[in-house]
Amino acid sequence: MSPFRLFSLAIAVGLLQSPSSAIFKRGPISMELVSEQRTVTDGKAFWVGWRIVRDEGWHTYWKHPGDVGVPPRIKWSLPDGMRAGELLYSPPQRVRMGEVGAHGNYGETLFLCKFEPIVPLDRGSVVKISGKASWLACSRQCQPGFAELFIDIPVGEKIEYDPFWKPRFESFRETLPGDPPVGWSFRAARKSGNIDLFLPPSLSMEAGGPCFFAFGRQVRSDGSQVLRKGKSGWILSLQRSSWSSGKETELSGLLYRKEGWGVANTRNYIRVRVPLEDE
Repeated sequence: MSPFRLFSLAIAVGLLQSPSSAIFKRGPISMELVSEQRTVTDGKAFWVGWRIVRDEGWHTYWKHPGDVGVPPRIKWSLPDGMRAGELLYSPPQRVRMGEVGAHGNYGETLFLCKFEPIVPLDRGSVVKISGKASWLACSRQCQPGFAELFIDIPVGEKIEYDPFWKPRFESFRETLPGDPPVGWSFRAARKSGNIDLFLPPSLSMEAGGPCFFAFGRQVRSDGSQVLRKGKSGWILSLQRSSWSSGKETELSGLLYRKEGWGVANTRNYIRVRVPLEDE
């Protein structure tokens, strides 16, 4: 066989052994499903990413958008015997729809979902993952969007990672919120139209103040967040939302600081979930 035919055959085999998908483009949004693995294997869970690219100045919303917005969602269509886990959203940024502040994302993000085969996978077959995606993209105006997305991943003898996507999946995982360092404690108290989040007394604010992204709609995403010094440490005062019943028993969300938290192995986003008291 000639060298040219051998080369062509190698390319063809490589294409057959790599995931296939399609990029969807609508208005200011482009998206696709991607895989960190070129192949999956029987009995092993794997991850698929929902890659979204937004034109400059446009945003979509976070899982908890705040005062306005609808989060991106995807309804999976899976082969028999395949189970999907929770969709992991990229950490939020502050975005604006007109004059209203909300929680969302600009630029490019990657959301991840874990898939687990619960029936045997035949080597040489293809796992077909598809989903109906919906989102709301906003800038000075808003555009709802819908798409049918898919990715086909070959089943191989062993796992082969994609050299382009694997480091991007790992970078995403490194940005996911973490737990507060051991020994840190928080407290939250409801006071009139505000909720005061009491930060750990040992926490220094010399590097810059934090921003709180609340779960649900208990706290106004468009409201001010005022950091002040209390008797026993720093207090972040948050404005209660008009959606708040005033009877919530806990405050939960993500606490973010651009400069980090001054503690080794602590990420920019930390999870906070504390009882909410009346004061």
